[in-house]
Amino acid sequence: MLALASVVIVLMGIGLVALGDLGQVLGGVLFALFGLAGLSMVGADLCLPRRRPVLELGTAPSGAAALVFPYSRFTVLQSGIGTSVLVLWCAVSAGFAAIEGHRAGALVLGLVGLGLAVPLVPLLRGRIVAGGLYVTAVGLEFRHEGAGWSVPWDGIRGVVPRDHVYLSLHSDPDRHDATRIMWRRGPRGGRLLSVVPDRYIAGGPAAIAMVVARGVTQPEQRDILAQAHVVRELNELLRDRVSTVVGDRRPSVP
Repeated sequence: MLALASVVIVLMGIGLVALGDLGQVLGGVLFALFGLAGLSMVGADLCLPRRRPVLELGTAPSGAAALVFPYSRFTVLQSGIGTSVLVLWCAVSAGFAAIEGHRAGALVLGLVGLGLAVPLVPLLRGRIVAGGLYVTAVGLEFRHEGAGWSVPWDGIRGVVPRDHVYLSLHSDPDRHDATRIMWRRGPRGGRLLSVVPDRYIAGGPAAIAMVVARGVTQPEQRDILAQAHVVRELNELLRDRVSTVVGDRRPSVP
């Protein structure tokens, strides 16, 4: 339905552009942009779950060695590019409105453009990252876009993989949010509950829950999780699962 609606919106935009009037052309371009954004979201939902990033051996934000479940960079790129295009559309439209003598319209479009540009500031400052879930010998660290938190192993009560990964905690995690201006989308959980959003993260909820459960129930395993052979074995296991599922023509999300 979203794909069909997006195609209709694009066609409406093309129709308005074809009329040739300046206002209708600008409106048609805006319609087309929204339609193309919808189609890109549909394409991502179809392709990215089957092409999740692989697990990595990396460094957590704290500086500790970590087993990393990275997020796809698509969402950050899509949001940054989409917002930049809308800001550009507002600037161009405001300029044409001013030329045509519509000062009020130019002022409104300029203010809307400035409002849309606000979330781009932390992005341009490098504070917005795709991030991921970092599994270290000390605990878990999470960074995604503008949100972040950390929790020690002893602070985790249990883990449940569903549509997202839900962590039951003994105490609230330490927050490390990079910004208060948007960029903190997705479920935030509640008191004594942290959520790792599933959308485009490596491995998927089941793989994350398996690793976290091992760290919670087997303290002696925590020091070896962030090692190259563990990352290699997990990636091979995930590839085998995806190959088996695709061969059976079942959904391929781990």
